[in-house]
Amino acid sequence: MSFSNIKSCLKEIEDRYNTNENVKKKLANYDEPIQITFLDTNRSILLLINKDQGIEIKDNFNDENAAVKIEFTSEKVMLDLYNKEVGAVKAYSTGKIKVVEGKIRNLMKLKSLMF
Repeated sequence: MSFSNIKSCLKEIEDRYNTNENVKKKLANYDEPIQITFLDTNRSILLLINKDQGIEIKDNFNDENAAVKIEFTSEKVMLDLYNKEVGAVKAYSTGKIKVVEGKIRNLMKLKSLMF
């Protein structure tokens, strides 16, 4: 499967949550909002995970109080991750993904959902 835009990546996040029991199990106690911002387009996305009860994705939505805030240098970075052209650890270690707020352990939980 090839991802050509952010909307297709967001759909994949939702599908992983809804169809992958391992992902749902890892997030069974997770309920902190996740704010993703793309610096190149200033686009913000909010992921609302309600433990194992559901996920809501709000495109072009900003929550200044989100417990976890992640910045991508560009939308292309997310596309590259989903198209397996770059790994999450490499993208993080090279500064393409930055955790602005929140704990790294939260990212490890979210890795299965997002990447």
